[in-house]
Amino acid sequence: MLLGLQRRFFHQAAVMAQSPRKYFAKDSSVAYTDVAGCLSKDALEGIDTPALLVDRAALNHNLALLEKCMAKFPGIMVRPHGKAHKSGQMAQLQAQSHSAFSGICAQKVTEAETFAKLGGVKDVYVSNEIVSRKKLEHLAELASLPEVRIRLCVDNADNVRDISSIAASANVVFGVVIDVDVGQKRCGVSSPSEALQLAELIRSLPGVRFDGIQAYHGLLQHIRVQTDRKEAVSSIAAQAKEVVDVLKAAGIDCEVVTGGGTGTFYLEAETGVYNEVQPGSYIFMDAAYGRDEWNLPISGESWRHSLYVLTTVVSRNEERRLAVTDSGTKAISLDMGPPLVHVSGMQGCSVATFSSGGDEHGLVYMDEGSAVPAVGSVLTLVPGHCDPAVNMYDKMIIVNTDDGTVEDTWPISARGPGH
Repeated sequence: MLLGLQRRFFHQAAVMAQSPRKYFAKDSSVAYTDVAGCLSKDALEGIDTPALLVDRAALNHNLALLEKCMAKFPGIMVRPHGKAHKSGQMAQLQAQSHSAFSGICAQKVTEAETFAKLGGVKDVYVSNEIVSRKKLEHLAELASLPEVRIRLCVDNADNVRDISSIAASANVVFGVVIDVDVGQKRCGVSSPSEALQLAELIRSLPGVRFDGIQAYHGLLQHIRVQTDRKEAVSSIAAQAKEVVDVLKAAGIDCEVVTGGGTGTFYLEAETGVYNEVQPGSYIFMDAAYGRDEWNLPISGESWRHSLYVLTTVVSRNEERRLAVTDSGTKAISLDMGPPLVHVSGMQGCSVATFSSGGDEHGLVYMDEGSAVPAVGSVLTLVPGHCDPAVNMYDKMIIVNTDDGTVEDTWPISARGPGH
């Protein structure tokens, strides 16, 4: 069943790539704001495009909605994934906003350092295999800071031995979680017996502490139909439970069973297997998530898009119904499909579609009956995938759409390829 859903996902991705304008010419299932229309003239003139904007009201709404959702699952902790924002200020805000906050996830060492040092988050889980000795030594330095706890993810015995050696030399202890492949065919051990062997090794070595398992499947986040996502999560939860049961039979308890993302966290939370979930994109809600079907545990409530790229029209062609913007592939991510386009004063996002015009240019095609924006007009894009979009910018501009002002600017301190 899970394999069939994965094949359907990849088929869908192929169709989208072949005919992006046809597939994506529709509105989002997630509410959005006419950010450019809300900002005052002074505020707009003070922002040089392309620029990354965060609607503070929508951000606060999403933080509050996750808090309401998690209240439905007492005893389940939330460890937001910081790879979506790479910002110390955002990590701090998440820590303050969630009562079931257990810490934060990082995917790269630079993210872990940013969250611990600039965000003040003392419990950081690097949910990605780190094998470089230089990186591990850097993490050991981080773990030696007062009250900082670093947890690592592993699927290889030699990596565990290296982590143990480095930790023991630095007189620190790393928490260690075993990554279990539950169908993504990426990282992770392939069987409960492999997990058991690795857990026994971890328990035998100095400088490392066995904390539990990770059972995460990224492709499930964008299975569009809610009932299909739920079926797929049931399948991976059964695999995770099998690993937990094998470990328990050997006398090894799993303190943590972690996984889930924005598209599935509430489904993992209700399985009775997971006790920690890792939503990340929920703070921003990109266009890819806007194409998912949602049935959150809070009746009648939904996410809001909070992340936008502001872009300026630099050329236009009436005959081709085309506006050319200053946001090319250096300014907007296309790996999960094109962004949604909002033209201030027009209803919805379905009046225009976006495609790449190269490194510095975006091509916005207007539907028949919709005016082609004038040169100098400012348009709003909802990124197709928030993580790489954020990674392209040095800062995010926090805007107040209620009074039309720029509220703050937050550096994206961990941006880059990640080290």
